[in-house]
Amino acid sequence: MPLKIYYLSTEIEPFSKTDSLSSFSKEFSTIINNNKDCDIRLIQPKYNYISDRRFILREVIRLKDLLMNFGDISQMINLRSGFIPGTKVQVYFMEHEKYFDVSELIYKSKNGRLYNNNHEKFSFFSFAALDTLKKLFWIPDIIIYNNWQTSLCPIIMDEMFSDILSKTKKVFFVHSINDLFNFNNNLFSRFNLDSKKNKLVTNNLINSIKKSDITFFMDDKNNKISDFIKKDKNIKKILNKKNHKIFSYNLEMNPSERIDIYNNILSDLKKIKK
Repeated sequence: MPLKIYYLSTEIEPFSKTDSLSSFSKEFSTIINNNKDCDIRLIQPKYNYISDRRFILREVIRLKDLLMNFGDISQMINLRSGFIPGTKVQVYFMEHEKYFDVSELIYKSKNGRLYNNNHEKFSFFSFAALDTLKKLFWIPDIIIYNNWQTSLCPIIMDEMFSDILSKTKKVFFVHSINDLFNFNNNLFSRFNLDSKKNKLVTNNLINSIKKSDITFFMDDKNNKISDFIKKDKNIKKILNKKNHKIFSYNLEMNPSERIDIYNNILSDLKKIKK
């Protein structure tokens, strides 16, 4: 049986791009998909500038008009399906009129200010992406989530989907570390997540590392993740007890070097599944 991987990202090249996460998502999933022992499927928000016609996105009848109840948020979503151009990598696109109907920028407005509902909308995206698995009749062996945007994913898995995802491994990719990992405690309450039971702190980077089976840090020379880890005593203490790896990674590397990293990651994914 192939290793089934569900990959959550808020941006995937060429559909959406603000930083290296987009390029990584495309390249990593393409290399993994070339392995006959793997079945990887991606999901990202359907921003309104993503052309159905250009990318040949198709409506999925059983994934239409799905009601999602996440804490005190009750919203309707639709999913479309397509492929990364030139590959056989399947991508689901989550439509939501309120959260993802943005014309240009994903995380901030034209004046440069961050949207004040970023944590809400991307946490909802994480929840809806997991809840959609019931409609897909497809339970992955591994779920991968990226950066602060989907960092609530392992907590949601434990709190709300332990019945169907009890055997699914949780894998966290960190491409950059910033203040957006700081979540307001009120947000946990809104989503009916028990902060005491889950021992949640406002720094969701810490929460996610604790809840994940393995964390991969992509130490780009521009984001200085390794420097951050060396200076942060709390992170260092947690990592001493948790399975993790730090890769020196950037898009200027020779493609063959990046492919080696992807294959090393795949090897680790196969190990944690055993």
